[in-house]
Amino acid sequence: MLKTTKTQIAIFTIAILAIFAITGVTTQSKADEKNKQDNTTISCKIKSDVQSFYDKDMIERELKNHEGISSAFVDLDEKITYVDYDKTKTNSEKICNLIKNLGFEAKVIKEAEKDYGKK
Repeated sequence: MLKTTKTQIAIFTIAILAIFAITGVTTQSKADEKNKQDNTTISCKIKSDVQSFYDKDMIERELKNHEGISSAFVDLDEKITYVDYDKTKTNSEKICNLIKNLGFEAKVIKEAEKDYGKK
């Protein structure tokens, strides 16, 4: 039979508390990083003269490959490109230039910070 001393119990308790403390700090750091990232995301609408599915796919592919852009969607009916991007890595002017370099018109019609349910 094992004899457990008060010292062993104390060491075990401290070890468990240390594990919880480290895990809590790591979780909080990840949450802080996500909040920081959320604060830098911009949602942008760009008017463009896209005519076909081929053009749509080409623009979406080019935008998604650009650093800082998290999502890109071209609405053929509305002729609007919706882009979410990290404002610390790119901006709407660069995005419009990417679209223009593909041979299309591009003009920002709306730009705002992404709202993640914050009040």
